[in-house]
Amino acid sequence: MPILLALIILLIAAFLIWWLIFETEGVYLGRRAVIALYDLYAHRYDRIKQFDETADITLIGQPLLARVAPQSDPLILDVATGTARLPLVMARMARFDGHVIGIDASRLMLNKAREKIMSARFETFITLLRQDASALPFDDETFDVVTCLEALEFMPRPAQALAEMIRVLRPGGLLLTTIRIDTRWMPDRTFSEARMRTELEALGMRDIEIMIWQEDYSQVWAWKKGAAAPIGPPGLATVLDSTGQIPITYAG
Repeated sequence: MPILLALIILLIAAFLIWWLIFETEGVYLGRRAVIALYDLYAHRYDRIKQFDETADITLIGQPLLARVAPQSDPLILDVATGTARLPLVMARMARFDGHVIGIDASRLMLNKAREKIMSARFETFITLLRQDASALPFDDETFDVVTCLEALEFMPRPAQALAEMIRVLRPGGLLLTTIRIDTRWMPDRTFSEARMRTELEALGMRDIEIMIWQEDYSQVWAWKKGAAAPIGPPGLATVLDSTGQIPITYAG
């Protein structure tokens, strides 16, 4: 009996470790735990995720440019950019003349992003900042497009982060985010389709589209109500000056 009890305790402990560390990426342990885990896995994050560059161009880059056309030079904010998946997708698009500011709270993920950007020689298209998504350092109505892929449920306050993304989006601007399809393992962290629509409508978004994207996630596209002139790369210097943040340098 003591052996069986010990085995049960070990199994429960193993399950809790798997759930807290791997399945939910530390989110129930707090913000510092999430950042620490991303720092820990930064050097092999891309190998774990195995992103398909061709699929990302077809299913992210091309639809994004098609939606903002005829503008080909949007100023984009990519929240929780990680190793610069979205910025690199956009920079590889032949019709993209804009600029992407990628933000993330993990220093080592940003270092990996920096390496990839320099290797591809896309420095002119991408700026990296270390920043928390829950309190964006940008003025209202600053970006033409705001994106956040596979990340909302891992943020300390997902609803607040979503509100911040929409705050910095200009009227008539485009939001692209995602919702996790399988919500069994992340209670109170994920958005159902109905909840996402309700949240977005309450935040002044319109024409909401939720589209099956991959096994674990659906894409969410929405437009901010109203209309304002496109911002584009000319607004980049003003945006950065207003934040007081120092971008991660590509020199050296």
